[in-house]
Amino acid sequence: MKINLLSAALLVFGASLLLSSCFKRDNADWTFTQDNAVSSELFQDVYKQVDETAQSDGNLKSCANVTLSDTLGNFPNTVTIDYDSACLGSDDRLRSGSIQAVFTGRWRDAGTTVTIDLQNYSVNDYAIEADVTVTNNGRNTAGNMSYSVEVDNGQIIDPDGNTISWEGTTTYEWTEGESTTFFSDGLAGIRDDVYSITGNSSGVNRNGSAYTSEITEPLIRRLNCKWITAGEIELTPNNGDPRVINFGNGDCDAAVTFSFNGISFNFLLP
Repeated sequence: MKINLLSAALLVFGASLLLSSCFKRDNADWTFTQDNAVSSELFQDVYKQVDETAQSDGNLKSCANVTLSDTLGNFPNTVTIDYDSACLGSDDRLRSGSIQAVFTGRWRDAGTTVTIDLQNYSVNDYAIEADVTVTNNGRNTAGNMSYSVEVDNGQIIDPDGNTISWEGTTTYEWTEGESTTFFSDGLAGIRDDVYSITGNSSGVNRNGSAYTSEITEPLIRRLNCKWITAGEIELTPNNGDPRVINFGNGDCDAAVTFSFNGISFNFLLP
């Protein structure tokens, strides 16, 4: 019912914009915000998969097979997270394919880079491709460890066959949970981690229209939740006016709000 009501509301919204005397083509297209929100969520999930694996030597993966190209502690070392044809994780996301991550050093060591390759990888029937590079920046001025994440040549094909292109440059600031580890506190030593994420992205939505976006309020990623729990992104189509994507106020849920010209709609992340 929510989806039907949303579709009807968006059709009315789009029609009203088409009749506007100050019409800009992309103002009638609501898919920018949904496509960007889904892309942000799914590429952050790639980071989360590598993060959890690196911090637990793969022991958190209940169904994925984790292998190393060399003895633990030797570098460079390629870590392969193989989800096979179907792997239902503890977060109830169904993954398939594999993630290959080449580490130049330990995850927590300043200067370490991790080059990530996605091979026939999908999450909940969203097929994902990209070249991802993670760099440990060491500690920032607040004393928190931070990581730069570059996503190049990103592409997502949704369950309906729509193609979304996305690239992003973000910084993950590790704000909570660094003092605990999987080896000192078990699962709780990973699940208490919290990241504050800033940066920007660009992309092409399912209708072939380009846009840019900026995180205007840091996105909050808690490793005990499978979704982004808070923060805002301002998105500007190349031929349209800015609109806002709001991920909530901290609750662990899939709800996201899209706001434009005083009108708001809700939708759910995968």
